[in-house]
Amino acid sequence: MLMTKLLKMPHSPHQLETGRIGFPGRRRRLGTIWLWVTVSLLVCGLSIPAESFSVSHSNGIEVQTTPGPVINGHTVLLEVNTRNMIAPIVGILAWHGEKAIPVYPHPLKGPGIFIGFIGISYYQKPDRGNVKLEWTNRSGYHFLLIPIEITQGRFKKEKLRVPKSKVSPSKADRRRITDERYKIKNIYKTPHHARLWNTAFAMPATGKVTSPFGSQRVLNGKLKSYHSGVDFRASTGTPIYAANDGIVRFASNLFYSGNHLIIDHGLGLFTGYSHLSEFRVESGQMVHKGQEIGLAGSTGRSNGPHLHWGAKVNGISVDPLQLTELIEAVFSPAETDRVTESE
Repeated sequence: MLMTKLLKMPHSPHQLETGRIGFPGRRRRLGTIWLWVTVSLLVCGLSIPAESFSVSHSNGIEVQTTPGPVINGHTVLLEVNTRNMIAPIVGILAWHGEKAIPVYPHPLKGPGIFIGFIGISYYQKPDRGNVKLEWTNRSGYHFLLIPIEITQGRFKKEKLRVPKSKVSPSKADRRRITDERYKIKNIYKTPHHARLWNTAFAMPATGKVTSPFGSQRVLNGKLKSYHSGVDFRASTGTPIYAANDGIVRFASNLFYSGNHLIIDHGLGLFTGYSHLSEFRVESGQMVHKGQEIGLAGSTGRSNGPHLHWGAKVNGISVDPLQLTELIEAVFSPAETDRVTESE
């Protein structure tokens, strides 16, 4: 992964605007300080909203996570305020377990405010973990642990009838599925190095949501999977639109997803569009929010015409509707105008 490699490169250049960073010797103790962290639902007598959680320390950095707690399959918005720091940062990155989380300038708030998105796996069990925020400035390398509480979501079961060959694929089809998964996984491993979106995300279809994220799929009487996206009602030929600006990284047929299209929005954020009857764009093409990218259909493992819309955050499938709400909050006037209180 690009950012992981940069962390291992001593004195590598830092470009905040693209989210690429280089910590001078991440493993070396360059004036490392231990940060005494005060974590509370009340900070200096101010009530923290129930849906958010804040952490700060005497060095001046302030971090807020939303929502808190978070359910499995959802996304956490990380907002970092460095305006009160005496020594400005020259590199910043977060880690959730072994996964690097890009942290980059807020699209509206100006210098010193950064954001990042942390995808929580559907398979993640309830847990009290943390995100590790790392940064460097002229005094060296520093880090802060930000608590994250993960709770179990309530997901319903759905019973569907699909062609038998799509539930119990042949040996040849299994080889095809393995090859396709490898190809798609590599796309998610190599996101574009810059944020390509500058506005909130939009719905890709105008129809009603008929199947939510996370529901357990009972196919022909057998529990086979969970629903890794949301389904929109859409008859064959209904126009499907790009949720935001990005680069088309894939537009081809897959065994399960049918005619499938992936848009890379930069810095680990992707959206996917499945079961299309036709493509209106091709791989490598730059697309814009609201642009027609295909037509709805029923290709692949499907029991009727519809759009399956999915989202990936740093390689993790998340609820695209909840992610859209988080990003919308980033651009809302109330959020943009909010003045962060310091300790």
